[in-house]
Amino acid sequence: MLTHRTRGILLAPAVSAILLAVWAGPALAQRGDQNTVLLEADRAYYQGNLDRSLELYEKAVQQDPKDASAHMSLGITYAEKADYERALLALERSAQLRPKNAEVHINLALVYMEKGETQQALTHAQQAVALDAARSSAHHTLGLVYEGSQETPRAIEAYRRGLRADPKDSDLWLTLGNLHSRERRLDEAAEAYRSAIAADPENVYAYSNLAYVLQEKGEPAKAIEYLTQAATREPKDPVAWYDLGAAYWRQDDVDKAIECYQKSLKAQPSSYKACLSLAMAYEKKRDLEKAAEYYTKALSLTEEPKLKEAILRQITRNG
Repeated sequence: MLTHRTRGILLAPAVSAILLAVWAGPALAQRGDQNTVLLEADRAYYQGNLDRSLELYEKAVQQDPKDASAHMSLGITYAEKADYERALLALERSAQLRPKNAEVHINLALVYMEKGETQQALTHAQQAVALDAARSSAHHTLGLVYEGSQETPRAIEAYRRGLRADPKDSDLWLTLGNLHSRERRLDEAAEAYRSAIAADPENVYAYSNLAYVLQEKGEPAKAIEYLTQAATREPKDPVAWYDLGAAYWRQDDVDKAIECYQKSLKAQPSSYKACLSLAMAYEKKRDLEKAAEYYTKALSLTEEPKLKEAILRQITRNG
C-alpha cells in the first residue's frame, strides 16, 4: 500500500501530528524596518535556529510589551518547540492586545488541539471564522477541530465553506481529500486531490495521495503516473521515491523498483525500510551478494528486536 500523506497549510509552524497542519511562521514582509530585533528574530526562525529566535522574540516583547505581533511570533515558536504552555501564554497575550485578529485565534485553536483541549480549540476556531469568514484558513482550522472530535459531517462542511471562500486553497482541497479517503469515499477523494493539483501544480502531496486512491481503485498505471509526477517535482523527497518504487514492485518491474528505492535511500540514508526493500528486490533478481549487503545495512539502522531477528534470518538463509 502507498503511504497516505497529509499536509495542511495554515498560518503558523506545524506542531501537529494530530492536526497535520504546517505553520507559516512570522512574516518578514510585515515587519517594520525600524524593528531590527524582530527582523533578526524572524531570520533566525527561518534559518531553523529556534533557540536564537526565542531569545530575540523574548527581547522584542520586553522592549515593547504591547506589540501583539511579537507575542504571536513568540507563541508560534514555542509551539514549534512543543512548549505549549508558554505558547499559550504568548498567544493569549497577543489575543488580549489584538482581540479581533483572526490569525491569533487560529494559532490558539491549533495549540489547544495539541493539548487535547478540544472545547477551547473549538471556541477559538469559531471565533476566527466569526472575525474573518473570508479567510479559508479559519474554516480549515475549524474543520480540523471537528475532524479531531470525530464530527466528520461538520468537518466536511467547514472545509467546503473554506473552499467557497478561496477555491484556490490547494492545501484545503488536500485536507478534504484526505478525509474522504479515510472515509473510503474514493471518488470524492480523487476529485478533491485533482482540485488541489489544479490549484497548485507543485503540491506533491496531492499527487501522492491521488496515486494512493487510484491504487485502491485498481488503476495501478495511473497511480504510477502520479507518483512519478510527485517524485520528479520533489526529487529529494524519500517518501515519494519509495512509494514509486513500491508501485513498480507491485507491477513486478524489479529494475524500476530498485532504481526508485535507491533514490529514496539517497534522500534518506537512515531509512531501514528502503534498505529492506532493496534487499528483497535484489534477492528476487538472485543477486544474493547485494541482497545481503542491504539486509546487513537495514540491520544496522533499526533497534526493533523482532525486525532484527527477521533480517538475521534472511541473511542466514541467503548464506
